Amino acid sequence: MGILIPVLHKVRFRANETTCLSNLRQINLALIMYANDDSRQWYPLEPTEHNPHPGLLQRLNAYNDEALMEAFYCPQANFMEQCANDPNGGVPIGGVDSVIDTPENRQIGNVTYLYWSFRANKPGPNGGTWRDTPYFLPRQLTLQGIEAHPDWLGKTGNVDGQNQRFNQCIKAAPAEIWVVCDFFRKQGIFPHGRKSGQTEGGVNVNFLDGHVGRVYKSPRDSYR
Repeated sequence: MGILIPVLHKVRFRANETTCLSNLRQINLALIMYANDDSRQWYPLEPTEHNPHPGLLQRLNAYNDEALMEAFYCPQANFMEQCANDPNGGVPIGGVDSVIDTPENRQIGNVTYLYWSFRANKPGPNGGTWRDTPYFLPRQLTLQGIEAHPDWLGKTGNVDGQNQRFNQCIKAAPAEIWVVCDFFRKQGIFPHGRKSGQTEGGVNVNFLDGHVGRVYKSPRDSYR
């Protein structure tokens, strides 16, 4: 039993990860349908990259589509909830969130995944933001790529780093541009029970060209 239990634990995590990948594909299809119906071919634009997202759920009609609503919640969300709820576990210190599927979270728009067509980084509880502002840049996603809005970037002490990342993002190919990904917090635990490292770590990402893959480098370095 001492040998079997860890193996079964790992199998369960991997099965949940397969469902997670399917969720990201389903969300992506809904986003593409929305953009195809938009005269500008814009993806929905959200105030921030993470919760709450009631506007996104409404625009994609998830409140009337149970299968799509369920897709916004990773089956491993309970594992990540401990990280999201921990005010001392990651950046920002003092920040708390909820990413599990509950009636309350559905109503207010708290979902598991991060969405990257947004106007501003989510504010932290003591100033600052949930993400590193010079690296996770607000932008409007379209079917063709990124519509850049430099005035959305805000002030940062790392101007050179932000300018470099801005150029990387607006020149990125659709196969590199992030649309939806696993929840993560800086210095927090990895999704799906992974450990750090090239073979175990990383986050699942749905890219603008429609494919889903895992990014093994730190999100801060690989975000496009």
